[in-house]
Amino acid sequence: MAGIMTDELFTRFSELFYSFSGIKLKEYKKYLMEYRLSKFVGEYRPYQTYEEFYQALLHDRTGKLKKQFVEVLTTNYTYFFRESVHFDFLAHYLKEYVPSNDYIRLWSAGCASGEEAYTMAIVALETIPSIHQYDFKILATDISHAVLQVALQGVYHYSKLKNMDDALIRKYFDFDEVKKTFTVKESVKKLIAFRYLNLMDNFPFSKQFDVVFLRNVLIYFDNREKEYILRKIYDYMKPGGYLILGLSESLVGLQTPFVSLKNSIYRREE
Repeated sequence: MAGIMTDELFTRFSELFYSFSGIKLKEYKKYLMEYRLSKFVGEYRPYQTYEEFYQALLHDRTGKLKKQFVEVLTTNYTYFFRESVHFDFLAHYLKEYVPSNDYIRLWSAGCASGEEAYTMAIVALETIPSIHQYDFKILATDISHAVLQVALQGVYHYSKLKNMDDALIRKYFDFDEVKKTFTVKESVKKLIAFRYLNLMDNFPFSKQFDVVFLRNVLIYFDNREKEYILRKIYDYMKPGGYLILGLSESLVGLQTPFVSLKNSIYRREE
């Protein structure tokens, strides 16, 4: 029997998770943690109890188990064109600024399995069909190696494309009739660089970003860490650039230099 996740064990797991990722889990995430760690713990699982799994993490020499631990706690559900108002805004921005800028850089920070970044690329191709002729690139980063591998492959079930018109699907995906899956076409993939990045670490960027999608990422951090990440992102944005959060998120209560617009969109001042 795996037993239950006690408050004391949750605290220890949370502290360990924080030491690995820089992310603090709130107390209400206890049941989420218990559910997600159940893939490791219980009868017919690698570890019989949560305590046994915790000890294994402490003594993990290869780092493989630590990586799996972080990945299972940071995986989020997403799909193409989620919260479409943000992609309408992106289309407007690209139409306005691509032709007149030396370069355009977009960043999907916390890209998960790639749907957001690929949607950004599709919007770019739909808005500026000749986008490949410009110095245009999308950076997509995540803390989970597992979801980055999914993103690189670019293979999705139809449920992930539910918000897309059939014409767009046919234009930007190849359908596998045997597996019943959709694979992102190379014309879309070539616009994106997928990379591992922990937002608490130093940023290795050489150019500034026009638009940063940081949707449903800050929920994992406390206010001090949120402000730290936001200040770093601010420094790597072009003057007048835009930061986009999830529609249920805001920067209320945080000390940041961003100017609030609408629909959880924020602007770096000129």
